[in-house]
Amino acid sequence: MNFLGVGPLEVALVAIVAVIVLGPERIPGVAVQLARAVRYMRGYATDATADIRKELQELTKEYDEVRKELNEFRSSLGGGFSNIAEEVDRPLRSGREKTALKPGSDAPIIEPGGEPPPKPSRTSTNS
Repeated sequence: MNFLGVGPLEVALVAIVAVIVLGPERIPGVAVQLARAVRYMRGYATDATADIRKELQELTKEYDEVRKELNEFRSSLGGGFSNIAEEVDRPLRSGREKTALKPGSDAPIIEPGGEPPPKPSRTSTNS
């Protein structure tokens, strides 16, 4: 089992070197200092994690509020545009209904005015 990439053999080697270098009488004091350092590091990591989560929650809350406002704005615009489209289409539809020719109606047929266009001349050019 490895802890931070350090296996049991490496831990035993470090312990043997510590006993040789520090001596058996100083080992308990060093172990207490090491435990305090580890506790301090864990507390620091926990506080940093809590601060990051708090900031992320605030940002997420702001994001959700902006997203909600945007969706409300989008829905209000969508409703407004459909009402405008109806108001514009209504006169156009009524105008089409009035001017539409119905089969069998007595509506006059409009004839083209003016003279007919000249007919093209057929001349052959043989060289």
